[in-house]
Amino acid sequence: MTGEAPPAPGRICPPARTAALLGLLVLVGFVIRIDALRNSAPEVPALGDAKAYHLLAANLADGKGYIRPFEALDGYELKTAEYPPALPVVLAAADLVGVEGTEGQRALLCGVGAITVGLVGLIARRLGGSDGAGYLAAGVAAVHPGLWNADVSLMAEPLASCVGAALVLVALAALDRPAAGRFAALGALAGIGGLVRSELLLIGVALVAAVAVADARRPSSEAGGGAGGGARTLRRVGLGAAGVLVVLVPWTVRNLVAFDGQLVPLSNNSGSVARGANCDAAYRGQYRGLWVTDVALGGTSSDAARAGCFSGFDLVGSDRDEAEVAAQMRRDGLAYAGDHLGELPTVMAARLGRTVGLYQLDQQSNFAFAEGRNATWDRRGTRSFQLLAAIGVVGLVLGLRGGASRARVLLLVPIACSMLVVAFTYGNPRFRAAAEPAVVVLASLAVSDLAARVRARVDAPT
Repeated sequence: MTGEAPPAPGRICPPARTAALLGLLVLVGFVIRIDALRNSAPEVPALGDAKAYHLLAANLADGKGYIRPFEALDGYELKTAEYPPALPVVLAAADLVGVEGTEGQRALLCGVGAITVGLVGLIARRLGGSDGAGYLAAGVAAVHPGLWNADVSLMAEPLASCVGAALVLVALAALDRPAAGRFAALGALAGIGGLVRSELLLIGVALVAAVAVADARRPSSEAGGGAGGGARTLRRVGLGAAGVLVVLVPWTVRNLVAFDGQLVPLSNNSGSVARGANCDAAYRGQYRGLWVTDVALGGTSSDAARAGCFSGFDLVGSDRDEAEVAAQMRRDGLAYAGDHLGELPTVMAARLGRTVGLYQLDQQSNFAFAEGRNATWDRRGTRSFQLLAAIGVVGLVLGLRGGASRARVLLLVPIACSMLVVAFTYGNPRFRAAAEPAVVVLASLAVSDLAARVRARVDAPT
């Protein structure tokens, strides 16, 4: 758009007119998500993570504490940290105000997804230097099935996308005006992210470090620049670390008490992931690169046990708690990986391929139904992601060569961290959640840059 004032450095909130137009796109995104929930989303499966989140929230709202959800249906109150607590806490809050059913809670997460639309617009506005870039990115985020098809599931992905986008936006604000409070806020948001999905903690920590280093290299003539770069970098990284600890320490202390002194900083999910992702069935054959349990093998739990994959915690009547079982699973999984190092490069490639749609796309999309997502739209969302990623990569290279802000490189942080975690765990399209907003912004900036160049040529005097 011509005649636009570029966003003021350090300001997150846009002018009223810009905010109103972005708000309309947020509303469009919400309507699209509600329509998908009503007309294309499958029901929440009776077993699986989505149902577990719902039951965890109900138990919290009922004052029973954070206990294993399916065992609680049979009257067993077993302390748990299998799932990070952020989503159950959000859903429990909804339960307390009357949103008790799965459909109402999914609608709430559609609202979270709509907020992501607005955050994407703000990021693109900041990096593209115009309101038009923000409108374009928000519009793409509103209609991109890779986002909205995940937002209708009762899973952690809507929160992951929202927090992932918020991390980038706060990092940009800290880069523009490196105040101590902004680094502390970025660290605290990273801690919150870690209580949603583990890769968000990695993303947040990486952004704190990247922004602190970039600020230290800033010329003294620029805002925030000056001498003492090394000490300043350490102080700002320390502020970010303090923010992380303020959020994570209470949860870690709760787990120390719940599991008799055993350290569980985030969740016991690391044990089940390590066991299910490192076994014969997950290293070769049709399930290579997956997390394998008895459901994936299509048999009984004994089938999974014979394959050495995940076959459940089986805590009822056991003298071990969840943390002990998870620790054993983690040791077994890592031992298997250590014994099969020669196969790891192929397995890691399969994990990444499953996540970005370059390996077993049809099989992976068919699994989406079990997680509360429409399989057809899951496939289309992956194709849309591939197109956006291709446009975004080309646009980033050309943009940097053409003098665009180097702050755009920060968008690579959530993408790289998400893929790194996938490589060392297992593949699933929903693990793109924290990276999807960055990919949308990169692609939108590429189109916005191209449009600006075309306008400049048209407007140039002949």
